[in-house]
Amino acid sequence: MNQELQKKVRNIKPTHKAIQTFYAELKQYESLGATNETEIRLAFATLFQHYARQNNLTLICEKSLRTPQNITIYVNGMLTDNVFGLPRGYWEAKDLHDNLATAVQQKFDAGYPQDNILFTTQERAILYQDGQEVMDVGIADAEAFIRVLHAFFSYEQADVANWERAAVEFKDKVPVLGERAARLIQNEEATNARFQEAFADFYSHCQEAINPNLSKSAVEEMLIQHLLTERIFRTVFDNPDFTRRNIIAREIENVIDALTWQAYNRSEFLRELNPFYGAIERAAATFIDFSQKQHFLNTVYEQFFQGFSVKVADTHGIVYTPQPIVNFMVKSISHLLATEFGRSLSDTGVHIIDPFVGTGNFIVRLIQAIDKTALKAKYSDELHCNEVLLMPYYIASMNIEHEFYVATKQYQPFDNLCLVDTFDLTAERQLSLFAPENTRRVERQKKTEMFVVIGNPPYNARQIDENDANKNRK
Repeated sequence: MNQELQKKVRNIKPTHKAIQTFYAELKQYESLGATNETEIRLAFATLFQHYARQNNLTLICEKSLRTPQNITIYVNGMLTDNVFGLPRGYWEAKDLHDNLATAVQQKFDAGYPQDNILFTTQERAILYQDGQEVMDVGIADAEAFIRVLHAFFSYEQADVANWERAAVEFKDKVPVLGERAARLIQNEEATNARFQEAFADFYSHCQEAINPNLSKSAVEEMLIQHLLTERIFRTVFDNPDFTRRNIIAREIENVIDALTWQAYNRSEFLRELNPFYGAIERAAATFIDFSQKQHFLNTVYEQFFQGFSVKVADTHGIVYTPQPIVNFMVKSISHLLATEFGRSLSDTGVHIIDPFVGTGNFIVRLIQAIDKTALKAKYSDELHCNEVLLMPYYIASMNIEHEFYVATKQYQPFDNLCLVDTFDLTAERQLSLFAPENTRRVERQKKTEMFVVIGNPPYNARQIDENDANKNRK
């Protein structure tokens, strides 16, 4: 457990203003005859938010979650850390007149988490941790209630603690592993005829698809990205078929196979990253809801690039758009379509493109906003997006396909995501973009009249040091 966290939680005292205000509010509610959970839970939420902020946590109120059984549940509060959004605890308020033991069991039967969840009425607090009841106290007993708060805020799953340590180590190790992989690729280029042929073909495709001036080292980086992250996509997204289903991953796997054919065992090469992979897999398993997992992978994606390729992170603006901004932009476009054009996101003929899709947040949010009756046709024909970097392309592919699956209960590959440089798409040259299917997608997109453009373009202003040799493209 973080010692700083322990110190802050241990210092909760009955004399604290937050505690005194809480009890004064409960007394005021009682004098007014307020006993319903909705009438009194603001006092609890205010208290919990106060101590959450002190411990670098956030209390998200009225949070909706989808259980692994695809059932939507609502918790009155969810504690998350402020870095990766990992869940740290849950709070559920109940009526004074409820049979609390029965109400708790009903919540667990519905799929509510049991690792660190606090149930409260204005008279009683019950804390469950790791599936077991650990405290049942009267709220009026301030010392006992403070012990519950201490236990609630100081709880940290071992998997979460391991992940936080692993994330720091991973960021430090990635450059070293990347350099080792680069040396291996260079060696195989000199000695492995099968790899020479596969890489030359792949490099040619990359130049045609992304930029004719693309350096060989940049293409080598793509291979290394795939090599270091492919397991994450398989395991965290629980998608073992990913490299077979995704048209670009299939193509790159062919090159990786040629690379590893006579040189080394992939698992052996990545052995020292096993603790990291295990930590990320266990940390991701703490999430109930897939959208939480998406946020987590977005943050891992940022961390990866900041450790793996500082220059790429700089020139491509590797910072994903916060969800509230995505929500605002989608609602704004919906409003403008209605007021200025008499159209909606769901209307036939309203083609929408995100030219710099990143990890797919905008398209995922659009899928949620489109009428269910129109979604299948929209998904198949009228949602479009591009990405130039391999790792976010992978994440976007899985995020978008999973969101459609949740909405329709059917898996359908998303056929309108292109691995291509949008800035270079107008160049008049014969394209052969990796796989023939990717080429078809790009050509179809170029012929389509787009009605809406939404997204967050890559941005970075001015190279500070000329010696960085990291200017933006003209």
